[in-house]
Amino acid sequence: MSKVFVLGATGQLGAAVVKGLLEKNVSVTAYVRNASKAEKMFAKSSNLNVVQGDYDDLDVFKAAVTGHERLFLMVQSFTDMRGVKYAFAKIAYEAGVKQIVDISCTQEMALSWRSNTVCEVHRESEEAIISIPNRGKFVALRPSGFFSNFFHGDVHTVRHANAIMGCVPSDEKRMWISPTDISLVAVNVLTEPIEQHKDCVYEMTSESLSGDDRAQILSKVLGKDIKYVLRSAVEEYKALTGHGMPHDIAYGLVDYFSLGHVNREKSQYE
Repeated sequence: MSKVFVLGATGQLGAAVVKGLLEKNVSVTAYVRNASKAEKMFAKSSNLNVVQGDYDDLDVFKAAVTGHERLFLMVQSFTDMRGVKYAFAKIAYEAGVKQIVDISCTQEMALSWRSNTVCEVHRESEEAIISIPNRGKFVALRPSGFFSNFFHGDVHTVRHANAIMGCVPSDEKRMWISPTDISLVAVNVLTEPIEQHKDCVYEMTSESLSGDDRAQILSKVLGKDIKYVLRSAVEEYKALTGHGMPHDIAYGLVDYFSLGHVNREKSQYE
């Protein structure tokens, strides 16, 4: 079976992909910033090779990726996502990689061209990779909102206010997906015939839930009354940037969450 190189192997999604591949007895190389962290995360396996490197260590990556047929590409940097993904993809294809599986952005957020910073950097990244001459196959996975991303924030408001908060109307449903589900799809694509998936794009989601739905589920699980509290776009923006999120990313998310439903409704009549 093809050897798989995993970029971002100690992140929540990357780690799940590594574990899923190892369970299928696939030979995996995990590219990580912290090798000792990786050794603690993954059980010892003759099929696992850990390589320490960062986005700037292209020579390290070039030497390590040689001999692999597939690359799982997960880049968390919004600062230069296009540059990082393009550099790693180009080196990988030139080294003989036949398939890249990339985590991109769901089309649900791309209401119009350049409307959202989050989706725009992913779009630019996909276009840059597709334009590489004589490249191998390129599969884009486009998941909807990660459950885990919002639970990181919810845990604080649940603990201190028995509430989850957002700028979306309480009864408006949103598409959600677990990183576990994303990893299962990625593992399938990385282990099935390359020609089966070719240059496919997979829009991914698993649940459609409103703020009230989520609050009800949390109330049942935690055994206490959890409410969904609607806050203004300004309050949402301040909350996101207060936790260190850059302005452009926070603005893009708030713009989508607070106005996206209005824009989608308008588009139905245009």
